[in-house]
Order: sequence, then C-alpha cells, then structure tokens
Amino acid sequence: MFNILISFSLLTYIAIGKYTSLDECPLPKQLKTNYDFDYTQQRGEEQNSESGTYFFRLALSWSPSFCEGILNEQRRKDLFQCQHNFGLIVHGLWPQARNAGNKVSRHPRNCRNDPQIDPKTIQEYFCMMPSETLMQAEYEKHGSCYWSSAEHYFHRAKTLFQNLRQPENMEQLANPAGATKAIIKQAFMSINPGLKQQDIVVQVVRKTKKLKEIVVCYDLEYNYTNCNQ
Repeated sequence: MFNILISFSLLTYIAIGKYTSLDECPLPKQLKTNYDFDYTQQRGEEQNSESGTYFFRLALSWSPSFCEGILNEQRRKDLFQCQHNFGLIVHGLWPQARNAGNKVSRHPRNCRNDPQIDPKTIQEYFCMMPSETLMQAEYEKHGSCYWSSAEHYFHRAKTLFQNLRQPENMEQLANPAGATKAIIKQAFMSINPGLKQQDIVVQVVRKTKKLKEIVVCYDLEYNYTNCNQ
C-alpha cells in the first residue's frame, strides 16, 4: 500500500482539549500504511460476542499524563500524540455488560476481526483519537460489538465527545496541586446538566496524582447513566 499524504487541512469538528479550534488541530504529513489489529495475535486478548450491551463508557485520556508515563524517550518522541499539544482525547467508547465489573473478558470484546479502517475515516477523526493504531484497536475490540461500521462507531464517539463540555481550567484541574478527583468531578457536573456523581469516574496516575482518565457513562439512548452497573 502506498503512503497516504495528509494535508494540514481543517477537520470537521472542534476537538475537546488543548486544541480548541479547527485551525489548531494538526494532522501527520502521512498516515501509517499498516495499522491493522488482529486480536488472535495479541497476548491476553479474548473474544466475547455473547455478552449483551447494557450501557456505554466513554473513556477520555489526558494526553500529557499518557506521554509523561512513557519511559522510553525515543518511543515518546515518535508518537504523534506526544509531539503536539493535545489535552483530553478519546481513549475509546466501550459497550458494557451488566454486573461484569472490571473483568475485561466479561464485557463485549473483539466481536469481529474487521479489515483495516479506510484512511479517509482515520483522517476525519484523527484529532479526536490521534493514533491510527489506537483507532483500529478500539474499533475492533469495542466498536465491532455494537456498531455496524467504523464510521458509525467514530461518529457516535465524536458526538458524545463534542457534547460533553470541558472546564475552562482543565490544565489546572489536571495538576494535583490544582484539584482532587472530587473537584474535577464537580467541575464537569457543574457545566454538564444532568451529569451526576455516579455517572462520571475520575482516575489519576498513582505516583504523581495527575489526571489520567475521565470516564462518562451513557445508557442505550445516550443519556448519562450510573457507571456502577
């Protein structure tokens, strides 16, 4: 497959994060040519196409903490995400089973081993999830268990991502000196009507206490719902 040239043209949405306008969101000069994901070749991956979907978890990763946690300096420099000023990005949108807790194998997973996602789809949603490899893996591991195509999966993730308002002082909140998990929760609840304590989970890095991830849960109608089901 030939290299796919990508211009720094405007995307079709505003990303939530440090890039707040279409003009500020960068794209790589070219995409990777091989980013397919095959769960049968991945250690520890299992297929679960039997569990029903009862709600969804939208996982948002705080990019500075992710990049800071990569100990291999060369790998960190090679990651496009870590070369640019991203804030919150979409880690994934995950169909969830009922009463399955944190046991990954009990939730819907790897329902289809689909072909590599079309580069046009990768480009359209890249600012939301700035990694071809991550996009492919998240779609196959999670999206394939509920949505009929990668386009439908990423469109839904984008819609939820856009509709969730982000505090203006997000960078301050992400720093342990600026906020606790409870304060971060409250900041999101105060600007997102209907979002309750049980609908949002805040995770921090164990050592530094910096923000790691924010998870917001939705029912099958995409209304906020309790994450503890």
